[in-house]
Formats: sequence, structure tokens, C-alpha cells
Amino acid sequence: MGRAKEEMMRYEESEHILEWVEDNYDESIEFEREGWDEAVEAYDKYCEEQYHIEEAIRAQEEYDYYIYMTLKDVDLKFDKELTELTSLLQQTNLSNGSTTFYKMVYAHAVTLLEVYHEEVSKTLIISNEQFLKNTLRNVKPFKETKYKLSELSLDKDNIKKFVLEKMADHLYHDIRKVVGFIEGIIGHKVVVNTDNISRVTANRHDIVHRNGKNKAGKELVIDEAVINDALGEVNSFVSELRSAITKI
Repeated sequence: MGRAKEEMMRYEESEHILEWVEDNYDESIEFEREGWDEAVEAYDKYCEEQYHIEEAIRAQEEYDYYIYMTLKDVDLKFDKELTELTSLLQQTNLSNGSTTFYKMVYAHAVTLLEVYHEEVSKTLIISNEQFLKNTLRNVKPFKETKYKLSELSLDKDNIKKFVLEKMADHLYHDIRKVVGFIEGIIGHKVVVNTDNISRVTANRHDIVHRNGKNKAGKELVIDEAVINDALGEVNSFVSELRSAITKI
């Protein structure tokens, strides 16, 4: 690659920086001329500030979402969306349904389950001060990580925002881990049968990541019976989990 072309590519890659510099810093500064490095440093600082502003807005929006959320709200949302998915399946001619459509329904059913797990966990944390304390004491990453005081605030709302942010890093399709999260949050054992639903989530993993084949390369059978079984298992597990939580 010629030197002139390399310089042109660098210029094109930095064009958005130059536009910001001209509009917000010093319009007299030219690309890679005197003062350019300082201008780029100012741009990087601006970007970092914008990132923190956006993160604060996102954290506030999530907090606002969960502060008024109840477990009943989470249940109703899940029931509505699972019912809609089931209705969509029934409206399709199952005898001639495509395997691709079945895979999409199967995968989305487990997605609804994952969202339910996340929303239940976060609603419990936000709704109850003891559950918040339990989470900090019992649930990863809080129980294994020391945080700087600069990361936390003595303000209770900011602590809740911090916890919500860290809980978003969890994956909610590993059923046994999810049960462990909830046990840590509520401080009690949660007795549920995870075998059948774990099989469903494992199949969903194969659908999403291997287009319906298992690790051995064998194609999974995804037909009407399998779909209906998966929907039933998702619904049954949510009911069983919710019943176990209600007993606390």
C-alpha cells in the first residue's frame, strides 16, 4: 500500500474527530498538524464524558422501570407474551409448518423464560431492602468482589442502580444458576424441578448456535409435538418457580 493511500485512509478514519475539533475545540487546527494530539485528547475526554452520561441515563431508565414493577406485573407480562406466541403457533398450519418457523418459536419461548428470570430477580432486589442486602452478601459478583467507594454511593437509590447494572451481566438461561441467584436474593432454598426445563434450554442453545444440531452434528427433531412440549415446560417451570418464591 502506498504512503499517500495510507495517509488518506488515516484522514478518512479521523474525519469525524476533525469535524468535532473544528466545531468544539479549535477550528484552526489541521489534521496531524501542530496541536492535533492535544485536540484528539480533548475529543477522547469528550467521548468518555458522553459515555458516562449515557450510562447514567440508561441506569436511571432501568431503575425507573423496576421501581414500580411488581412480581404480578412480571407474571402478567410473561403470560401475555407466551399466550401470543402460542396463538401465533396455532394460527399456522402445523401440518405444513416449516422447520425454520418451529425453531424460531422454540427459541423465542426460551427467550421469554430468560427475560422472566431477569425481571423477577431485579424486581425482588428493588422491591425489598432485605433482598438487596441478601444480593450484596450472597450473589456473584458482589459476594466475591471488593468495590471502590467511588463505584458506590451511600445513597440507596444509587446502590440499587449499581446492583441492577451488575445483574445485567448475568446470563439467565442456565436454569440452575438462575435458581441459585434467586436463592441468594431471597435468602431461602428454592425447591423446583430443573431437569425438564434444562433440556429445553439446551435444545434452544443448539437451535440458536448450531441451527438445530447437537454437538455430535445430529439434527434435532423440531415438530409440533416438540414445540408444544417446550411451551408447556416453559409455562410449568415459571409457575413452579413463582409458587416457590411466593412461599418465602
